[in-house]
Amino acid sequence: MAKLVMSVDGVVMREFDLEHKIYKIGRKPTNDIQIDDITISGDHAEIEVTPNLYLDHLSDVYVADKGSTNGTLVNGKKIKKQILRHGDVVQVGRHEFKFLDDAAPDFEKTVMLKSDEVKSAGNGVSAAVTGYLKIMSGPKSGQTMELVKTYTSVGHHGTMVVISKRQQGFFVSQVSGKSDGKHVKGITVNDTPIGAKSITLKEKDVIDISGLKVEFHLK
Repeated sequence: MAKLVMSVDGVVMREFDLEHKIYKIGRKPTNDIQIDDITISGDHAEIEVTPNLYLDHLSDVYVADKGSTNGTLVNGKKIKKQILRHGDVVQVGRHEFKFLDDAAPDFEKTVMLKSDEVKSAGNGVSAAVTGYLKIMSGPKSGQTMELVKTYTSVGHHGTMVVISKRQQGFFVSQVSGKSDGKHVKGITVNDTPIGAKSITLKEKDVIDISGLKVEFHLK
């Protein structure tokens, strides 16, 4: 679970698990995180937790300044509203909040494999070989999601697919969505509607999940 670790002058004071949708920060006692500090405005900042539109079981966490006198900073820079990444530091007055979310995928980092680890037998995939999805549409376009788990669910708005990693390769199959009896509406691979059976994924296959486009790659 994502959380904020509050500290002052490097000393950890409290931790806040982000279990709810909104957390208000300020000097007024009506705030969810109330801090009695004259450098903090009455209604200073707000943390918003929203479901990720493109990746199932994940949430996006935003911080927004509420017109405070001294402003709200993320990693030393003043912001109005910004999405938080694992390890970001939010500064409110003299207080700092470190954002921690170990469960979230790291879209910025690519794990390098040694050449002798990337081996396959016939059409199979070795345990060391991984795949990834490159997001082709929406606000996260260009970012990547590694397929390191046996099953990875992807989708939004009730339309889902699962990417499974097997000895024979990577496969995509439908999980949910409206069906006409043969195909699930809104789910295609290379513009071809996906059927009831799993489809083997090949390099640069494009999966379209109701407008969310991702491109499959091996590495």
